[in-house]
Amino acid sequence: MTQVYMGAGAIDDRLAQLGLEESKLAEIVRRGYVAFASCTPNDPPLYPGFSAWATMVRGLREYLLPDWSRCDDNNYSLVINPSGTVAIAVATGDDATGRMETSPTTKSSKGPSTIDAVASNQQQLELPYIFDAAPPPAKEDLEEKRMTWILLVHRAPGEVRCEMSLPTSMGTDGRVDGWRERIILKSIPTDPDFVEITPPQSVQPDISVDVKRRA
Repeated sequence: MTQVYMGAGAIDDRLAQLGLEESKLAEIVRRGYVAFASCTPNDPPLYPGFSAWATMVRGLREYLLPDWSRCDDNNYSLVINPSGTVAIAVATGDDATGRMETSPTTKSSKGPSTIDAVASNQQQLELPYIFDAAPPPAKEDLEEKRMTWILLVHRAPGEVRCEMSLPTSMGTDGRVDGWRERIILKSIPTDPDFVEITPPQSVQPDISVDVKRRA
């Protein structure tokens, strides 16, 4: 069952438990949209989506470092909290993103790093956390205890919808399609004058891409 957080109080409380603030996340998403909207038809077709994703990853790191740390193992870009128990990735979601009444999926299929992260989330949700004063855990143990959240973003005419969500399952098509928690963030008003184009269905394992063209 998915726990959905809506309303300022519930959202603020849950984000605070994760060490986050909605206003900061909104600014990061807004920066991603500006990067996307600043592209022109002269850019390579895959660049606008990649530029938006990279800008949001950088924004998360600028917001949370140096207390948090960055990780790019296997080209899977994360930011990780000081205890190593929470990580955040960025991905594009489908039209259900940011809507309480329906459940979103990632817009594209994901690769091995996302598969591993979702499997680890499943394992952690089935087992209680165990903390002790024994020697510091090895890196492998920390990775096993890590819960990876996704800052899920969907650009729609007139707004960007987004949520911080904890993935727990993937479909046969490789898209993340199940969530234990969804923190629905306020939508961000934008310039509605763009058309979203579906790119060629090449393999895009852990970076979701969409392309826009101005009239």
